[in-house]
Amino acid sequence: MKAINKDFKSTDGYIFPFEGDKHSATIISLPYRADTWQNGGKYALPTFKEIIFNIIKYERVVLIIDPKIPYEIVKQFTDPQITILREYYNDSWARDNTPIFLKKDESVIGVDFGFNAWGGEYNGLYKDFADDNRLSKNILLDLRIPRFSQKDFILEGGSIHSDGEGTLITTSECLLSKGRNPNLSKEEIEDVLKKTLNVQKVIFLPYGIYNDETSGHVDNIACFLKPGVIALATCADKNDPQYERSQKDLEILKQETDAKGRKFQIIEMPLPDVQYMSEEESAALITDDDAIARKPNRRLAASYINFYMSDKFIILPAFGDKNDSVNKQILNDFYHGEKDIIQIPSRSILLGGGNIHCITKQIPYSKEIEIEPEENKQ
Repeated sequence: MKAINKDFKSTDGYIFPFEGDKHSATIISLPYRADTWQNGGKYALPTFKEIIFNIIKYERVVLIIDPKIPYEIVKQFTDPQITILREYYNDSWARDNTPIFLKKDESVIGVDFGFNAWGGEYNGLYKDFADDNRLSKNILLDLRIPRFSQKDFILEGGSIHSDGEGTLITTSECLLSKGRNPNLSKEEIEDVLKKTLNVQKVIFLPYGIYNDETSGHVDNIACFLKPGVIALATCADKNDPQYERSQKDLEILKQETDAKGRKFQIIEMPLPDVQYMSEEESAALITDDDAIARKPNRRLAASYINFYMSDKFIILPAFGDKNDSVNKQILNDFYHGEKDIIQIPSRSILLGGGNIHCITKQIPYSKEIEIEPEENKQ
């Protein structure tokens, strides 16, 4: 039976922590949609499993499993470090359809934003997103974490990054899209972000990755490596449409300062060669009236920036590309061994429209959070 949480009326005093700080746990949802995931998620499942079992070497995983997923899949994730929650959801992008967690001292709350499948009627990826829109509230009840409701404002977790010190980065391409909050001006959107997430500065980069179906989420183009340091995906081919996009973002970052007035150190992370969905990969998907069609020769929004980190590790995508080792070395050199860099081939996730960061969501560390194994939950 779920606990009854009293909703918070304000987020005053709470901060949006930096992802690279310590976590209490990581939320991941298993794939199952046959129109997004090849063979109903069976092709991507080993990649999800590898990511999950690497994370539990460092911290607990809260694994959300839709009741439609059969037990023979569920039983693969029996481990003392995995807490399984059975909840309905439309798709397994935990970064975007689960709460954004804020922290004050040892207190953690979850902000429940509105979710419309990355664009609703304007350019959403599937028509029925009701379960996704309910998921944050249900997770917070399951985990007994207080909730702050902001359902009238559409926001996905992948569209923002925080340095934990009052600076937020996002993209105009996404947050100013007609598929998000078209009734609000840029200034009004910025005001909601500042008041809800208690940040002092919001930096709008012009663009995300070319052909990113999320309308250009920032977590595919740029992220904080630590406060004052931003990694940016860059393209060497001047004839590629991504080249100008990355250059425009780079120009903004060179001119900007963070909330504390610091100029940014910018670490460029070269993109892999352009990748496309093959005929065989497209044929392993069903086509229906609910979701967008994923056709052969579709350009995929591959980027190394779409990695997941904690205070101890980074899980970095690999694409079978010459720049796989280059980007791993960039991160190793930057952190000087402070974080373990684990590189996992992730094309199976890329084919679904995202990558490793998109399927993960961190819960900030707090002594007050006690996430029980499944067998101990009532």
